[in-house]
Amino acid sequence: MALDVGGSSVLALQVGGSVGRLKLRSCHEWPLPEGLVVDGEIVDADLFTRELKAFVNRYGLRGRAVQVAVSNQKVIVRNIDMPEMTDAELRGAIEFQAQDYIPIPVDEAVLDFQVLGKRVRPDGASAQEVLLVAAQKAMIKTFLRALKQAGLKVVGIDVGSLALVRALIPTTSVMAGGGDAGVCRGIADVSSAGSTLVVAVDGVLKFTRFINFSSDRFARALGDDRSIPFDDAQALVQRVGLQGPAPADDEFYSEEVVAGTQQKLTQVASELSDEIRRSFDYYQGQERGTPITELLLSGKGALMRNLDAHLAETLGIPVVLGNPLAHFADNASKLSDAELAFMSPYLAVVVGLALPEDD
Repeated sequence: MALDVGGSSVLALQVGGSVGRLKLRSCHEWPLPEGLVVDGEIVDADLFTRELKAFVNRYGLRGRAVQVAVSNQKVIVRNIDMPEMTDAELRGAIEFQAQDYIPIPVDEAVLDFQVLGKRVRPDGASAQEVLLVAAQKAMIKTFLRALKQAGLKVVGIDVGSLALVRALIPTTSVMAGGGDAGVCRGIADVSSAGSTLVVAVDGVLKFTRFINFSSDRFARALGDDRSIPFDDAQALVQRVGLQGPAPADDEFYSEEVVAGTQQKLTQVASELSDEIRRSFDYYQGQERGTPITELLLSGKGALMRNLDAHLAETLGIPVVLGNPLAHFADNASKLSDAELAFMSPYLAVVVGLALPEDD
């Protein structure tokens, strides 16, 4: 089972079947109180544990083995070059040199790595491209303690950006008939906990950054501007949204409300597009940076009407909504196909966690 903790809810997903014929067995969502998880971090561990216990008991999940993801400012991901060596030698070298690459003191961090591939340097020497991951121990311990006290067994911890790549940019896709060699894609996962930006080339993670921009910022800005409750503002985000090809629900909302909503949301969306542009410009300015040809949009922010069109115009690249449910051939959950289709953009991380490794 896979578990994804967001800023506004917890998602649990179970997958069955075999590669090429995957079945979605269950999908459960549990709302979280506002302010409990902020910028991807648990603010109140005791309250979070109680909420998670209620969720686990409600759906009979006690004792389940779960894969979880972390994504916040205390998780550092770096692509580094290392000389060719054995795995044991590589681990020792990384532990020795890690402080050169991460801002967290090594004795306060959990380290892991993955060899992405090999290349030949300009001087003719062989090198390995290594993905280095470091996370603050205290943050990880708080998360794991809450999961254990809620009755869950954590069997794996992943980085949110890697789960996104697996869900949205598979190296081998039955649906697409194979990978697209040489294609550099970006991902903007605008979740209720914050936004994860990713660049992947041929399905291999090359760059990632977490920014403190949550999908709830749109509704909060509207709520403050119009002095309306958060839920009413959220409805405006989804039913009116930004100007673009999908028309606003002007049968329910007046012209004044539509115009005011779109003006305010455009201001907030511009903050997001500026952050994405700066991050991608930084990646593309690096020695082996590759031009990004397409952006995949996911997370609860993708539910805002015309955000994809706004980003396409401001960034100057095609933007499409990510569809992690394309991996599944059957829906055996208690949710209807229509309900899952609505949720699809913000299921990317939990689907990426749940997919078999050889998918």
